Parts: sequence; C-alpha cells; structure tokens
Amino acid sequence: MTQPFYGPDLAHVHDVAFGDWAREAAPFVLARLREARIEDGLVVDLGCGSGIWAAELLGAGYEVLGIDTSADMLALARARAPRVRLRQDSLHDVELPPCVAITALGEGVNYGGPLTLELLFRRAHTALVPDGLLVFDAAAPGREPDLHRRARYEGDGWVMDVEAGEDRVERTLTRRISVVRDGRSSEEAHVLRLYERDEIVEWLETAGFDVTTHPSYGAGRRLPGVYVYVATRRQR
Repeated sequence: MTQPFYGPDLAHVHDVAFGDWAREAAPFVLARLREARIEDGLVVDLGCGSGIWAAELLGAGYEVLGIDTSADMLALARARAPRVRLRQDSLHDVELPPCVAITALGEGVNYGGPLTLELLFRRAHTALVPDGLLVFDAAAPGREPDLHRRARYEGDGWVMDVEAGEDRVERTLTRRISVVRDGRSSEEAHVLRLYERDEIVEWLETAGFDVTTHPSYGAGRRLPGVYVYVATRRQR
C-alpha cells in the first residue's frame, strides 16, 4: 500500500538515518547568516522535516517558522524543538511571512515544476528584508550517475529498500521507497524534477537576487549532482 508523502515509517527512518545532511549543513548556513549580518529575526525553514536544522537555528538565537507537508515529520519536529512555530503546508504554495532568511535543505525545491520554482523565488524576494538570504540546495541532472540504483539500509527495528532511476530526457528522478518497520510495511514513490545550475541562477537573478553557488555545504558531504545556492535579496 502506498502511504502519504513521508508517512510515519519513512519519517522515522529519515530522521534517524539521514539527519546528518541537515547537521552538516548547519555550520555553513549559520556562517552565511553571520556574514550577512543577520544576527536574529525570523527564519522560514521550508521542508523542515524532523526539525534538525530548525533546532539549530533556534539554538543560535533566531525565531523559526518550519513548513512541511508531512504531519509525521512535523510531529518529530515538535518533539525536538517545541518552541519552533510549525505549519503543515507545501513549500511551493505557502504564504511566506516577512523574514530575514529562508532556507530549504534536502532537495525540497525539486518537488516542483519550473513555473512553480520561479514563483517560489519571486515570493521569497517579496517576503525577505533587503539583503535577506535565501539558502537552499537542488539536484541537477547527474544526481544518479549510473541512472539506476538499488540500495538497502537497515537500523534498529527497520529496513528500507530504495530503487532510484533518473530519466535524462525528462530530467526526472524517481525514488521508490519501501520500509519495513516493527513488522509493518509501507511504500512511497517520490518524483523529483532536475534543474541545471545555470537555469536556477537565471531564475533567481530575474527574481531580484544576487547568487553564489557551491558544490556542497562547506565541509559537508558533496553529493553527485547537488548544488547549494546562496541568494541575497537585492535592494530595489
């Protein structure tokens, strides 16, 4: 049976087995905020997941609004960081409040089409203060270098099988994920749109940002086909 997006089993596995991506990204993003002289204020964390990055922001002195489509992810975030404001919504549709920074860690932007992504950048520009930051990562063609991959991951009380396939013509990446946890099984299918780095930069600049790109979050792991974008809202 196919479960809702990031249902309870996948949310749990993602939190306990793949949370290091957010932890490794945290020093890089916090450094960019400090460099921009953003010492406090509201940061909107799009696709906040289980709240690992939101908790880091809270500990660094920021107010945080976490947005995620998954009620099960938000339940984990609420337990991890009770003082973080949370909202169940899609990062591609949510109304963004005035803020000093917006982040989206973990390929969340790849779940929307080109027009949706362009509109997100425009909405972010409207919400951010002058010189505010939009920091996110996005997957590009080549995310799966071998085009097709199978992998198994195991932990305490759970097993996860992933079949990932990249379509270079359609520029999509499909991940079919099966989780067995505490004797219960669930399945999810995630389809990501893949974007070239130059086209994302062009959309950001058109929306009113100055952009730098990076191959990783500083000293964090470099994943194939993933780029990090640091976009500064121009004053205009």
